[in-house]
Amino acid sequence: MRRFRLAELLGVSVSTIDRKVRNGVLPRPVKLGEKITAFDAVEINNWLAERRGKVA
Repeated sequence: MRRFRLAELLGVSVSTIDRKVRNGVLPRPVKLGEKITAFDAVEINNWLAERRGKVA
């Protein structure tokens, strides 16, 4: 999942996504290529489930 899609999903800005990654709140993205970085959708879904109080 790309940064801008994750930002849309969470209803925040891309800079907020970057800040949450730097602060260790969100899982780190994975570098897929020279110019492509993405978040693992499974990790994001697990993170969302934990935030909702339901461990996946």
